[in-house]
Order: sequence, then structure tokens, then C-alpha cells
Amino acid sequence: MPAHTLRLLFATTVLSLVAGCATLPTDTPQDEAHSTGASADSTDDRQAEWPNERAMLKQQLADLPGITLQAREDGALLLRLPAADGFARNSADPVDSLRAMLDRVAEVLVPLEHTQIKVLGHTDSMGNELYNLQLSIRRAETVMDYLRSRGIALTRLSADGRGEAEPIANNREETGRAINRRVELIVRPQE
Repeated sequence: MPAHTLRLLFATTVLSLVAGCATLPTDTPQDEAHSTGASADSTDDRQAEWPNERAMLKQQLADLPGITLQAREDGALLLRLPAADGFARNSADPVDSLRAMLDRVAEVLVPLEHTQIKVLGHTDSMGNELYNLQLSIRRAETVMDYLRSRGIALTRLSADGRGEAEPIANNREETGRAINRRVELIVRPQE
């Protein structure tokens, strides 16, 4: 076969391959807009449902003794669980009363698959600040693991500790310190 015929055959093959791989410019933006629109629509739907879900959560958890439910400015729901007696002293293991409360909370949160739950641990100011921070982190992680064991997907959960940094009562009195020893769950729709 002559060289010019081989070159022509090669060029034709390359052009065919390139043309077969090419995407028309109008295809990509429409596809991206469609997929982005679907995602945005589902996020908007979840955001629209959240006020009703938040109200339902408040109603179903309001009967738990000692729990405080509060709507936050960012739209999330704060569940404050008293933990003054929820853990053994200097321990991250929840006692039976806190486990029972977490069982009830998990029962209500499991079906709300499109929510995120952030667990925050808090301590009083007694003792070493670094130790208190580490203890609050361990407690938050233990609560997170407990909620996961009750059916809440790990992808919905996160944990952090605040130690003694965010008191809500006076740490100079035992009653105030007891209030400051707490676990908070911040529940919001997934983004």
C-alpha cells in the first residue's frame, strides 16, 4: 500500500475516533443543569420539611425528664441532656438513666434520615482544663457511638467536646456545676 494511502487511512481513523469521543457543547450544560437542579430540589424539599420535623421532635421528646429543647437562630434544634449524673465520675461510660434517655432520643431520630446530629460534651470547671476538654470529647464520642448502636447511621453523626469553655450556669456553686455537666445534640437537616 502506498505511503500516502496509509497516511490518509491513519488520518481518517484518528478523525473518526476523535469525532466519536466528542461531546456537543450543548449536551454538557443541560446534563449538568439537570443533575444540579435535581440535587438542589431535593435539598430544598428537605429544608422545607425541616420546620415540621423540628416541631415533631419537640413534641415527641418534650416528656423526657430534664431535657431542654430549644430552636437555635440557625434553624437547628438543640437538645440539652443533663449529664451531671449521666456518667460515673471521671468516666465516659453512660449510666443506665442516660442510656434510657438516649434510647428514646434515638427512637425519634432514626426515621429522620435526612438530619445531621452533632454531639457536644460539656464539663464543669473543676479540675484541669485540658483534662476536662479530653473528658468532654470522650463523653461526646461515647454518646455518638451509643446513638450509632441504636440505628442512627454514622454518616449522620459527629462529636466534639467543649470542656469547661461554654458554661450555662455559675461554676462556683454545685448546682451550677451540675447544670454545666451536660451533653448537647444539635439536630439540623442535611445540606
